Parts: sequence; structure tokens; C-alpha cells
Amino acid sequence: MNLILKPPPKSPSVLRQLAAHRGCGRACATCHAPCPGAASDRLHQAIAHEVNQPLAAIALHAAAARKWLSRAEPDIDRALESLALIAGAGRQAGDIVRGLQRQAAGAGLETARVTVDTAVRAALGTLCWPLRRHGIAIDSVYGLDNIAIDANRVQLQQVVTNLLVNAIEALAARPQAQAPRIRVETLRRGDEVEIAVTDNGPGIAPACQARVVASLAGSADNRPGKHLEQTRGLGLAISAAIVRAHGGQLWFEPVAPHGVCFRLRMPMRRPAASARPAPINAYAT
Repeated sequence: MNLILKPPPKSPSVLRQLAAHRGCGRACATCHAPCPGAASDRLHQAIAHEVNQPLAAIALHAAAARKWLSRAEPDIDRALESLALIAGAGRQAGDIVRGLQRQAAGAGLETARVTVDTAVRAALGTLCWPLRRHGIAIDSVYGLDNIAIDANRVQLQQVVTNLLVNAIEALAARPQAQAPRIRVETLRRGDEVEIAVTDNGPGIAPACQARVVASLAGSADNRPGKHLEQTRGLGLAISAAIVRAHGGQLWFEPVAPHGVCFRLRMPMRRPAASARPAPINAYAT
């Protein structure tokens, strides 16, 4: 039987958990109220986690540009391509920081009509170097044509990037009997769109599945630490909070004989009830 561990969509218990974790998880000794530094601490955690990938991309593309220019016959075209990727990664980092700051301040979620397939392609483009470095093949199946949804472009790309980075790290962490591969698929499900990211890595160990479900529900302790699993958990918690703020849901399914598939669904038109931003404090509860 194929086990599907999936947080119930729009579950009141999940929403209550998010509300209960708006504090820092510790109380001031005198009033038992959440510490005033909580939001700042969690904002810093979220920013540190989310900007790590574009900053790493900047370093990789800078090294590539230097390599192309250091040749006996400099490859100007490839160097310019690397510089363009550096500029894009810099913009992405700035957009992420500004978005997280807006959410920390309680500002409304800025949305526009976003073409889903374009956002997925952009996320893949930012990860071209780590994919090449680890020899990971990509299978892309785009089934949405030019379908657009009400979403925040930066946050949608952020979610897809987090799922892809988790898949890359899982494939790179352990040697595989078969060639490492990631499949990215977009498709329509009625009035919703679905994005699926599947890898043929070791999958999620049964002992870790409860923690992953808790991360998706926003109820795990995902404060960054020394362990890779903790940073993965933080990325999932951030992604799940973003998806919920858009009226969607994020879950995972084990893949036979090994591997895992993360699926997210979002409505094409965001319900009014989900107009609030994803709370920063839900990211690292």
C-alpha cells in the first residue's frame, strides 16, 4: 500500500497551531507573554535560510565567469551568461528579504497573475550549477501551457526552489545505485494547479516521516542547527506556510521502490480568506 502522509487541507487544528506559535515559544518571566524579540529572531532565521541559495548561486556563477574569462581565448558569451545569472540571483535575494520583511510587519500579501510554468522554469534556472555538479538529470513535464494563478511570484518560485534544493541535497548526500534524477511536473486539477517534485533518492525514513508532517503543518521545532535535517525542516515549514497563505496545500508521497514526491496545489483564484500573509513566526516554530 502506498502511504500518503498529507496534512488535511484548511484544517482548523493546523490553523490553531499556527496561531499558537505566533510567539517565540518562551515567555517573559514577569508577564508570561511572548518575548518581544521573538519575531525578530524568527525573521532572521527565515532570511538566513532563504537567501542562502541565491548567495551560493552568486558564488558559483562568479567562479564560472572567472573560468570562462581565464581561458587562453576567453569565452565572452558564456561569461556574460554567468554575469546575467549573478544579477538574477542578486535580485532574487533582495526580493526574498523584502518579502519576508513585509510579512514580519504584517503587510498584506502582494499578488498578481503569475504563469506557473514560467515560475517553475525560473526556479530550475537558478539551480543549474548544483544540478550539473552532482550529475542530476532533470525531467520537466509542463502541462499548464500559459495558465496563470493569483500568487506572489517571488514566493511561488521560493517554494519550488526549496523543494528542488531538498531533492538535490537528498540525492547528493548518499551514493545511488542508479543515476540521480529529479522529475518536475505541472498539471491542472479542476480549479487548482499542481506542481510535483519527485526524486529517486533514499526517500524519507519512517522514523523521520512524523517530523516532516509536523514541518508541513507548522508544528515542528525547525530552528536551524548543525544538522542538515533541521535546515530541510525549516525550508519545508517556510514553503508550507507560503502555500497555506495562498489557500493551497503541500504534502508528500513515498515513491516505490525508493524516493519521494512533494506535491503542492494552489487555487487559480486565491480565496479572500487567505489574503493574510504567511506569518513569519510560523516558519520556525
